[in-house]
Amino acid sequence: MPALKMLGLVILAAFVVSIFVIGFMYSRALAELRRAKEAALDVDFKVRAAITTGTDQTVEVTIPEGYILHFRDNQVVIDSLAFPEEGYTWPIVGPELGQGTYALAIRLDDNFIQVENI
Repeated sequence: MPALKMLGLVILAAFVVSIFVIGFMYSRALAELRRAKEAALDVDFKVRAAITTGTDQTVEVTIPEGYILHFRDNQVVIDSLAFPEEGYTWPIVGPELGQGTYALAIRLDDNFIQVENI
């Protein structure tokens, strides 16, 4: 009987540890998604400031592992998130940025928005 009780405790402990590991991995993935969204929103904020004021802007962003920030369809895109939803009035061009920290310069050119890694 004590062996059966010990086996039950081992199985219960394995179940608890597996639940903890799954929860930890899920919370980490959510935190990285939040950081990726914040990076895209930071760039979007500075692009809007450049459009509004007409002056060059700079922003520093950190892209988490597994995400790529790029510019297409008049939007700042990371993963499946695009900002702004309706797009800018001008086309936006810039590099694809993978994991890492980048300093970006945002400026207005003739009828388009230029984003450069500085």
